[in-house]
Amino acid sequence: MNIVLYFTAEWCGPCKRTRPLVEELNKDQSETRFYIIDVDNEIEMAQDFGIQSVPTFVVMRDNEEVHRTTGAKTKQQLEELINYGDQ
Repeated sequence: MNIVLYFTAEWCGPCKRTRPLVEELNKDQSETRFYIIDVDNEIEMAQDFGIQSVPTFVVMRDNEEVHRTTGAKTKQQLEELINYGDQ
């Protein structure tokens, strides 16, 4: 299973716009799972991944980071993250 780590925060406006799309894709996708990580609650994990801004998306394959992007995303952009590297 592919994983996308979605680093977010309650106070983040762009995160609030993106989160419903992430939740929708979590319901629709069987081969990729988005994990929603609140940087204020998971400080150590955010530090381990060097998160400096939210939202940040980290694409993981076989427990290795293969891609990272920041900022609010459209549903299409999130779908492209799911398929990152599958060419």
